[in-house]
Amino acid sequence: MNKQRRLFLTQLSAIAGVAAINKPLNSVAAVSKHINTIHASGHSVTVYHTNNLQGKIDAAHQQMGGISQVKQIIEQQDISGLMLDAGSFLGDSKNLSDQKYIIRAMNGMGYHAATPGENELKNGQEQLAALIPFMKFNLVNCNYQFDAVLSGSIKPYITINTGKYKVGITGVGKPLNGVIYNDAVKCANKTALLLREKEGCDLVICLSHLGSGAKGKAPGNKEFAKQSENIDMIISDYSDKLVKGPRIVRNAAKSQVVLSQAGREGLMTGRAVFTFGQEKQQNGIRAKYFIPGQSPEQTFSESLMIIRTKEKAA
Repeated sequence: MNKQRRLFLTQLSAIAGVAAINKPLNSVAAVSKHINTIHASGHSVTVYHTNNLQGKIDAAHQQMGGISQVKQIIEQQDISGLMLDAGSFLGDSKNLSDQKYIIRAMNGMGYHAATPGENELKNGQEQLAALIPFMKFNLVNCNYQFDAVLSGSIKPYITINTGKYKVGITGVGKPLNGVIYNDAVKCANKTALLLREKEGCDLVICLSHLGSGAKGKAPGNKEFAKQSENIDMIISDYSDKLVKGPRIVRNAAKSQVVLSQAGREGLMTGRAVFTFGQEKQQNGIRAKYFIPGQSPEQTFSESLMIIRTKEKAA
């Protein structure tokens, strides 16, 4: 089932999130997009994604960003879909209560899967293991070798049925202290082939927390995309700057892979809609980026300039 894929970026636009009255986090459960309850729209699969939320609940900069604002963006969407995160969704706190608060917010937003990043593992594998029972979403990674305390809790991949389509989701991470790193490209390609051929997935997504790359040790997200095979979309973590939309990259088999990243602290949220033909052949993608909490008076470019100015000043 290793189909030759030609994707066409049929629509790439930046859509502003209209600011709304903040709601308490206990109302976040109004969004219901849990595993196997999502609904595909005709011949398509919709994917919403974030990365590097860093435990930021409130607005990150000038009323923009933050998990609360991301929640409002998702609530405003007409089409439900997969909700995924490319890692470092937890904050810097070592306090379990603080981390559980973030997890409850993500549970209510209907996240399906995330990959663990440095923020999730910085306090050790035992602390992450203590938090996993509170997650209603899966953690996926195929290139880390975990201790016994975590090895049974983080899956190399999951599959989700959305309408008549089957989606496979895996994840990779960069070298980190306290966890054994295996070659991200080899592990991801092996897992993607399994998802494509054995699991029969129509869409394969990899959540990548490789960043810009560890010199001599691991590829960055773009290089990873170029070396990948059988992966349709790579949702990457924040590397060096905010971008206006995803890239289409040629992989090792000269097929096309979508490389997409959002913004740290919820300053940008991505949405991709994959469309399929009659025989489940992918034939296009429509992509939009949102800036949660953006003022109705601001254009996307104006808001992006404000955020980028903050990044340069940091």
